[in-house]
Amino acid sequence: MRNQDIYDIAVTFRAAILEAKYNRKFDRSDRMSNFPGGCCDDSCDLLAYYLFTTYDINTKQGNGIYRDNNPNNTTNHAWLVMDDCTIIDITINQFEFFSKYAEGVYVGKENSFYKHLEDYRIYENYDIMQDARLWNDYQIIMSSIVR
Repeated sequence: MRNQDIYDIAVTFRAAILEAKYNRKFDRSDRMSNFPGGCCDDSCDLLAYYLFTTYDINTKQGNGIYRDNNPNNTTNHAWLVMDDCTIIDITINQFEFFSKYAEGVYVGKENSFYKHLEDYRIYENYDIMQDARLWNDYQIIMSSIVR
């Protein structure tokens, strides 16, 4: 599948999350109600499940620590990595210098941002069916995806 196809899928999935957020479908105590802030790992798990079950696209979760010019300001960040090392990041616009991504999505090869994250690790995706909150979030998102 081409990167443009992956990008279009990611934009649609992100739009469904935003629609659910703006329509207050997520419980206020659910991290997804603050999307994209503070829920990049959850959104990765949800998107990874969608990509695998709908398109047979296997991914893993990348995770690293972003540190800006203020040494006391660190942010954990998560994104998906496909088998061919393509990055899929639907919460990239949390970082000011990526606000140029109007759709809030990055699909492409590892760039300098990801290369400079500290404590960079790759993990298996979490099975969202093992967590009632994530499974419920997935159902909410799926109800917003235009088919």
